[in-house]
Amino acid sequence: MKSQQAFTLIEALIATVILAVLIGALVGPLGGLFKMTRSNQQLLENTTVAQKIAEQIVREWQDPSSGAFAKSCISNPAIIPTGVTVTVTDLSENATPVSSPYSLRSCTGPADNIPIKRVHIIAAVHGKPADLTLDIAKP
Repeated sequence: MKSQQAFTLIEALIATVILAVLIGALVGPLGGLFKMTRSNQQLLENTTVAQKIAEQIVREWQDPSSGAFAKSCISNPAIIPTGVTVTVTDLSENATPVSSPYSLRSCTGPADNIPIKRVHIIAAVHGKPADLTLDIAKP
């Protein structure tokens, strides 16, 4: 008589249950990783938007001939997309606030003699918002 080596039905079911538990334990965290990746991608996209706006403001404000710094304005406000807020706070020479935060103005307004301005940009174009603050000295 030959000896047969085979799995019984119970052994096959137990192996299947163990395999299902292991797969479930591995797939669960992967879903969390995909969600975290999506959230980080949205934050990166919002940070990029905020940085582009900040670079535009700095570029215009560092040009003394434009007068944009003294007027707290940018020449093309259309560069600020929906979902982005930009506020400006006037600072003294020792960087203490001397005004409440206000929105960027039109370049037709009056000029001021403030030495430092704090620009606060919040970009929430895609999901998780990015928050960027920079201080800009008078050129």
